[in-house]
Amino acid sequence: MDLSAEGAPVSMPVPMDRARRQQGLSLVELMVALLIGLVLLAGVFQIYLSGRQSAHAQEDLARMQENGRYAMDLITQDLRRAGYWGGNADATQITGFPGRVAPDGTCTNNDEWVRMVERRVFGVNNAATGYGCAGSYLRGDILAMRHSAFDPADETALDANRIYLRSSLFSGRIMRGNNANIGDNEIVQFAADEPVVRELLANAYYVGNTTTGVTCPRTGGAVPVLRRVRVGPTGVPMNEELVPGVEHLQVRYLVAGGAQYVDANTVTLNDDWADVSAVRVWLLMRSECPEPGLNNTTTYVMGDIDYPAAPDDFRRQLYVATVMLRNWTN
Repeated sequence: MDLSAEGAPVSMPVPMDRARRQQGLSLVELMVALLIGLVLLAGVFQIYLSGRQSAHAQEDLARMQENGRYAMDLITQDLRRAGYWGGNADATQITGFPGRVAPDGTCTNNDEWVRMVERRVFGVNNAATGYGCAGSYLRGDILAMRHSAFDPADETALDANRIYLRSSLFSGRIMRGNNANIGDNEIVQFAADEPVVRELLANAYYVGNTTTGVTCPRTGGAVPVLRRVRVGPTGVPMNEELVPGVEHLQVRYLVAGGAQYVDANTVTLNDDWADVSAVRVWLLMRSECPEPGLNNTTTYVMGDIDYPAAPDDFRRQLYVATVMLRNWTN
């Protein structure tokens, strides 16, 4: 080390390359670094978006399949019960007060609809004709079933205006709860065949618009729903939403002696509802939310129609079930 005359150390000049390194990044280097960082962030963001979209798709698919199984189970269970009159298989032998009503294929705001027991199964083809009770109807068939409840009612606590069926093996009486004890509604017990009171039920299923605000949580788009008309506590039909995501319902019927399933118009034309021995149901489910980029263009074959899905981004799944009617007298 060199020393000055006074003995102090003398500083040496800093090399140029080292001086440049101490000046920091150049503008070009900084821009390159930012670009690389943005590319990495974009990749991470794309992975996040892809994972989120995949999670939404899996969630929508699982929900659609769950709803589809539940909706089909509701319909097929009702079909299996259709025509159950508490042991009395012949609906034409059911009397009482107010008694049964001759079926006319309508549903209005009174208790006559549930009392049309001679049509344990009934349908309307691609319309709501005669079914004013089917509010917010959207598309497809209407399928109606009638039967008594399986569990007996407590005869000491019957609802005054609810419709009931008192039945034994050979007799039946349709009555309201407040006139269960009048003579027209009594059944004399024969041996061990004790008459039992059960609630009289009717359900009609169809596809309708939501009235409770069921929408896709991500887009706010309305979702079609499976709706049901059922008998209320006063015997009058009431309407309710059951399952979201049901887009279409088609039904065909097998009439005794027939070689193939036919639509409701054919059965009505020949007045063959009492002879229907089996029912085939097509239920088309749709995801509640669209899946961007899916582009579904499938045409679904359902009963007497081919239903084209408009090119859109909704997943769909078709369910088909055939039910042999258990309570069939012919």
